[in-house]
Amino acid sequence: MIAFDKTKAIANHGDITRLSKVYKKLEEGGDVTVCFLGGSITQGSLSSTPETCYAYRTYDWIKGRFPEAKVKYVNAGIGGTTSAFGAARAEKDVLAYDPDLVVVEFSVNDECTDYFLESYEGLIRKLLYSKSAPAVVCLFNFFYENGKTAERLHSKVARYYGIPAASMQGAIYQDILSGKIEDISLLSPDGLHPNDTGHEVVSSVLTYLLETLYDEYKCSSLGEKALADDGRKSADRALLPLTVNTFETAVRLDNRNFEPSLLGFEKDTSVQSNITDCFKNGWLGQKKNDRIVFKLKGEYECSGIAIQYDKTMKRPAPVVIAVVDGNKDEAVVIDSAFDETWGDLLDIRQIFLHREKAKHTLEIELIDDKDGKAVPFNIVSVIITR
Repeated sequence: MIAFDKTKAIANHGDITRLSKVYKKLEEGGDVTVCFLGGSITQGSLSSTPETCYAYRTYDWIKGRFPEAKVKYVNAGIGGTTSAFGAARAEKDVLAYDPDLVVVEFSVNDECTDYFLESYEGLIRKLLYSKSAPAVVCLFNFFYENGKTAERLHSKVARYYGIPAASMQGAIYQDILSGKIEDISLLSPDGLHPNDTGHEVVSSVLTYLLETLYDEYKCSSLGEKALADDGRKSADRALLPLTVNTFETAVRLDNRNFEPSLLGFEKDTSVQSNITDCFKNGWLGQKKNDRIVFKLKGEYECSGIAIQYDKTMKRPAPVVIAVVDGNKDEAVVIDSAFDETWGDLLDIRQIFLHREKAKHTLEIELIDDKDGKAVPFNIVSVIITR
C-alpha cells in the first residue's frame, strides 16, 4: 500500500460518547451492526469484488479487531446520489437495521452550496436523533485530479455535532501535489473512484481514526466514559440546527407507500433486486399528455417538493412539465436526457423548498415524447420535506 502520514487523515476528533458504547459492546462480544451510507465509492465502484471496497474492508477490520463480537455489515451505498437522497432514504436503508455505527460518505457527490449544507445536516440529524441513536463517523473523499470535495461544508457539520471525521484529501492530496504520489492511477483509474489499492487506502484512513479513538476510550478513566466534558461538541447535547434544516423531515414517496392519480402514467411493477437496483418502484409515462397527480395533504403536507427521476442515456428521452397547485407561471420543465456515458443518473429536481408547510397538488405531464419514439419517463419517487 502507498505510504502516507495517517495522522493528517483525522479531520475532526469529535466526541466519543457514542463510539464508547460501541467499543464496549464490541469488547463484550455483543451484536453490533455497522452501516455505510454514501455514493458510488461506498457502493464499491471500481473495486474488483464487493469484499475489496473500503466499506467491507473496514467491516472486516472491526471483526478482526474484536473477534468475539458478532458484527453485521450493511452497505447502503448508491452511486451518483447525494445527501439530499440520503436524508430521504436513511430510515429505510439504514435506520431500519437498528445500527450501532453509521459511516456517512457524500463529499464527492454533494456540491459546496447552502443546499447541500442543509441536506447534509438534515441527514446527520436524522441519524443522530433517531430511536437507535447510533454513533456516526463522517468520511470525506475527494477528486484525486483536482482536490474537489464538499469537505469544507461537511466538516462544518461534523465539528458542530462533535462527530469524528476522516479525510482522504487531508491524508494524501499534498502528497499528490508534491509528486510524492507520482501516479494517481495507482489509486484511481478515473481520478475519482478508487481501485482495490485506493479502497485499501480509504479503509486505512477510516480504521486509523477508529483505532485512535479506541485507544482514547481504553485510556479514559472510567473506560466507558467518553471525554464529553472537555469543551468538545457532543451529539448527545441539545443542539439547534445550523441551517433551516428541512431535510431532517425528508420523506420519500414511491408506489410502495403512496397512490397518486394515474392519468396515463402507470405503476412500475418490476421487482427491485437490491439497493443498487434503484430505478424501480415508481411510475412510468410513455405518451404525450400522460399525467400523474400527487395530492399531498394530511400527513403529506409539506414545505418542499422534489422529483426524483431517471436521467437517462437512452434516446430519444422524453420531457415533462411539473406544476404545483395549478400555478403554470412557476412550472418546471424537466428534460430526462443525460449527456454522460457512464450510465443513467438517479437525479433529483427540487421544485420548491422553504415554503410554509401546507397541502399541495403536484401534477406532472409528459409534453414531448419525440413523436412517440421516446423511452418512458421514469418518476422514481417524490421527496417531500416538512
